[in-house]
Amino acid sequence: MNRDFQNSSDLLLDISILYRSTQKYYDQMLQSISLTYAQLPILILIYENEGISQQQIAQDGGYDKGTITKQVQKLEEMGYIRVQPSKKDKRAKELYTTSQARAIMSKVYAIRTSWWRHISSSIPKEDMAAFSSFYKNMAASAKEFAKADLNAISFFEHQKLSFQSVPGKVSTIVATGGCNYRCPFCNESHLVFLKEDSISYSQEEILQYVKSRKDMLDSITITGGEPLMHTELDPFLKKVKQMGFFINLMTNGSYFEHLKSLVEQKLVDRVVMHIKNVPEKYGETIGLKTYEIHEVEKSIHLLNTEKIESVFVITPVHEFHTPEDLVAMAKWLKPAPGLELHIFEEKETVIQKGYHGYTREELNKIKKELEVYIPNVKIR
Repeated sequence: MNRDFQNSSDLLLDISILYRSTQKYYDQMLQSISLTYAQLPILILIYENEGISQQQIAQDGGYDKGTITKQVQKLEEMGYIRVQPSKKDKRAKELYTTSQARAIMSKVYAIRTSWWRHISSSIPKEDMAAFSSFYKNMAASAKEFAKADLNAISFFEHQKLSFQSVPGKVSTIVATGGCNYRCPFCNESHLVFLKEDSISYSQEEILQYVKSRKDMLDSITITGGEPLMHTELDPFLKKVKQMGFFINLMTNGSYFEHLKSLVEQKLVDRVVMHIKNVPEKYGETIGLKTYEIHEVEKSIHLLNTEKIESVFVITPVHEFHTPEDLVAMAKWLKPAPGLELHIFEEKETVIQKGYHGYTREELNKIKKELEVYIPNVKIR
């Protein structure tokens, strides 16, 4: 794959390396005083804020109740802290360090300072000051985000207006992130392999947008990636439906149960299903060594039998599709209500470069053979 992993942003990996290296250092240096890296921030918070409550530590440090209770209990058992009822609120507990803890704090601070000097020695002071500020802001944002609805869906692309997505309607298009396929000629690598710094749009942002454009928009198109990977899509669709919008869903059809559920709940009005190849070539076309086609076949049957507007899409590429394959696919999809042949044009965001799409002239020559099985064939 032609993706530059070395230069891509991977904050998660960097944080993981820093965390594991820091933990290893502290656990080794704190071994002589029977402390662990997990206990250290809590002990320092108590030492610097004598009388602090467990609730305040949990709030300041972003701990859950179970974790903080467990670590406080261990510190108390080791004789480093004492716990006493609050004079202001008997239901609350105040935490204080013992003389045993105070005797080791100079060593604790020295260990912490030594590590900080080591990891920051090659960084200019002004850069370190900026980094510290950024890191504090990121930590604050992370704590705030933890309070949010983590089950709400996010989108990673938003085309505000489209006159082509749904025939006869003005649409807005949103794209989910992630896909279970790895089609080499897919032009949406930025949606398949999401970077940490990818621009995202919250569910609430999209809902606010469509609400404010209700007099202009007729429909909303959900694409990807693969939207049906996300069970959290359903609440979003319900809210959009309540606003009265026509919902157009684009899918690869590999999540049959989810698709069936949305159709039965009438949460989608139109389904565009992308068909990748004839069954025997499906795995190689979607970038997987092996692939069970059953879910796709069930989705095809569903769309051919349910009373819902639908169309199948094929993007022919010479390296994967022969003219005979295209005819066989049309025969497989019979009695599909409609078939679109999309002309492949390589973009910078393609997963793997070097593939060649069929020209409009080539597709026009094949079109008549396809219309034997599916009368409504269009080239786009």
